Amino acid sequence: MGTICQPETARSSRPLTRGKCVDASASNAGCTIDRISVQDAPDVFGFIGQNLAILWKDWPRDMEAVGLDSNGNFSFRGTCPYPGCNRASVFLKINASSAGVSWTNNRGQQMSRIVAVLQCQGCQKYILGLVDYTQGSLAYHYLEHYPLGSADETVAEEIPEHIKEDFKEALRCLWVNAYNATAEMCRRAMEASCLDLGAPHDKVLEKMIDWLEVQRIITPYLRDAAHKVRLGGNRGAHPPATPVAPVPASLAAPATPAPPTATATTATVEKIEKEHAEAIVGFSREFFHHVYVGPKLVGKYDFTKPKATAPPTK
Repeated sequence: MGTICQPETARSSRPLTRGKCVDASASNAGCTIDRISVQDAPDVFGFIGQNLAILWKDWPRDMEAVGLDSNGNFSFRGTCPYPGCNRASVFLKINASSAGVSWTNNRGQQMSRIVAVLQCQGCQKYILGLVDYTQGSLAYHYLEHYPLGSADETVAEEIPEHIKEDFKEALRCLWVNAYNATAEMCRRAMEASCLDLGAPHDKVLEKMIDWLEVQRIITPYLRDAAHKVRLGGNRGAHPPATPVAPVPASLAAPATPAPPTATATTATVEKIEKEHAEAIVGFSREFFHHVYVGPKLVGKYDFTKPKATAPPTK
C-alpha cells in the first residue's frame, strides 16, 4: 500500500504546518515525499507567503511534470516565466510538502497533492508548482505553477527618499508586467524630482522641465530625456484612440506607394509595451544619475595638487 500524507494540524494562515503518514506497514517512519518526513521539511508555505508574486498579470503556462521516481520526486519542464529568461528550461525540485489532500481515484489508486518549490536551471530563480501524484508510480499530473520572487528595486542611495519610493514602485510595476503603471510612476518620480530641483509649483510638468533647462540646472539632453518620461507617463495614463475597424482586403483600394523621404521618422507609440516601459525606466535612471548621483560623486573626490606650505620660521 502506498503512503498517504494527511494533515495533522491546519491553520487559516498556513494550510499545512506538520504532517503524519499512514501506511499499512507498522515500521513506516515518515512520509516518503522528498525522502524525508514532512515534519522535518522547511516551512514551504511560509516561504510561499513571503515570495508569491500575486500581482503578476500572466505568465507562460506551457509546463509539464516529469516523474523521477515513485517516492514523490519530480521535475517540471516548460517555459520559464521570468523576464530575462523566458525560454524552455528544466525546473528541479528544491523542496516539497503535502498540500493536505489525499483520495482514492476511480481505479482504486491512492492519490495525493504535492506543493513544491522548483528552480529554473537557466536563470536559477524559483517557481511554486502543484501536482497530483499517483502514489507508488511515476504518474505526476501537472496542475499549476506560480512565479516566486521579488522585483530588483536597486536605486541609487543619493536619490531623495520620496523620489526613490516612487521610482521603486515603477520598478515593481515593471516586474509584474504592468507597463502602463510603470510609465505613470516614472512620470510621478520625474515630477517630484523637478520640484525638488526648484521648478515652480504653479507650472505643469512640461513647463517645469523647460524651466530647469532655461535655468541651466539640467542640460538639453536631460530636458529631452525628462520629456520622454513625461510623454510616456501620459501615454500610460490614457487609453489610445479608438482604432478604426480594418477594411476587408477585397474592398480595399490599391495602396499608393509613399514617396521616398530623406530621413526616416519614428512611429508614434500608441500603447506602452515592455520595450517602452524599459526605455522610460532607463531615461529616468539617466536623469536621476546626472542630477543626484553624479554631483555627489564629483564632490566626493579632490584631485587638485596640494598647496605648497611655507617653511616654518625660526
